[in-house]
Amino acid sequence: MNRRVLFISYAFPPTGGGGVQRAVKFTKYLPQFGWEPTVLTVANPSVPVQDDSLLADVNPNIQIVRARTWEPGYRWKRRFAGSRKSTSEDSIDGSRTAVNWKQSLKGWTRERAMLWMQPDPQVLWNRSAFRVASRVLKRQHHDAVFVTGPPFSSFLLGCDLKRKFGVPLILDFRDEWMLACRYLDNHQHLGDVARRQHAMMLDVLANADAVIATTRASADELGEHCQRAASEVASEVGAGRGVGASVSCIHNGFDPGDIPARSACKANESKRFRLVYTGTLWRLTDIGPFVDAVVRLHELHPELTGRLELVLAGRRTPEQDAVLKPLDRTPVFLLRHDYLPHEEALQLAADADALLLLLSGDEGAERVVPAKLFEYLALKLPVLAICPEGETNELLWKHGREYGLRVDDVVGVANWLAEKIRGLDAGPVECGERDLEPFTRSALTSRLSDVLSGCMDAEQEVR
Repeated sequence: MNRRVLFISYAFPPTGGGGVQRAVKFTKYLPQFGWEPTVLTVANPSVPVQDDSLLADVNPNIQIVRARTWEPGYRWKRRFAGSRKSTSEDSIDGSRTAVNWKQSLKGWTRERAMLWMQPDPQVLWNRSAFRVASRVLKRQHHDAVFVTGPPFSSFLLGCDLKRKFGVPLILDFRDEWMLACRYLDNHQHLGDVARRQHAMMLDVLANADAVIATTRASADELGEHCQRAASEVASEVGAGRGVGASVSCIHNGFDPGDIPARSACKANESKRFRLVYTGTLWRLTDIGPFVDAVVRLHELHPELTGRLELVLAGRRTPEQDAVLKPLDRTPVFLLRHDYLPHEEALQLAADADALLLLLSGDEGAERVVPAKLFEYLALKLPVLAICPEGETNELLWKHGREYGLRVDDVVGVANWLAEKIRGLDAGPVECGERDLEPFTRSALTSRLSDVLSGCMDAEQEVR
């Protein structure tokens, strides 16, 4: 008889975006490994994109319950997302006084709201989610509670449920909490807020029975935090040195059934080298170094620049749109899409000559592994990875034949582009895969089932 887990994920279809893939694939494959998930998600998500096509991947046999959130709509969030700014130039420009006043008021309102809504606005979902989860746990026995975040406020919800029902709690960190606190637009970046969120993180880790990260570097850091949190709890009760929650690394991955073949009609009729980037462009995926390299290529080999086609598929911040402006002064063919359904984005990538992967040089980015990396590898196409030394580069070299370049290597990127454009007439290049089976969604879910079962075994030993 299968065990049952309450699977809490704010991000779940029809919500779109990269974070949804992890949750929906786990719930799709968990029954194969002896676990029946009951999914708790939000009824009226305040999110930037929806992707109804992802509903086709939801296991039809699992139970899904939804709770309403009291968050404002995403459009309202974006309206107040700007930070409070004021300059001496603005203050002496009388024609802009009203604009400045509105900007200041918006910034002040945002700061007050964010100081209240900690650790993130989705905390407004927790009260109704707790009520719905409590009804589920009272009605039917569940062997564990699994929570994936962000939003990190869902971890607080998981702790409340553990305190009330005593079930083992597993926390899945899709992103690093403090890295998100530092860089995400919807977080306050003030020192006191960061300290408050760090304390929240230690508290949830002290309550967790197991913790999962998506990179080895994140797992190592979370392991240190878990030990510290357990030791602090132990010292408070006079129990000596505490033992922290177990920490595992379960990477993101790909589902072989999602990977499309190259379109039969794709013969690059335009005779351009097509480079495709899928995903959001924002501070941690800054496209600036690539733009600098294209400008350099145009200066050295203008005849090659006209044969370059750059395709962007995904949301972009206004700052990143501004970074793209220098390309307007080159003959590069630039095609911009907004968010595309997952299957359309994958087909766009499959029809590329090469794929673009970006990570900025900001502190902490070296510990990030973009979720799309594994689908990129499964597509068996050359990957131009512009990123700092770290786990992403290591995975690229170990499991593919891709080319990783530092974010400051403008000349190296320009030379890579020149080589690929010159070799375009030789036909598409397919890279051989190297042991990608551990990154299939089924294999990753098998590892999750081991974590869940380990928590159950530990619980039974205590009893």
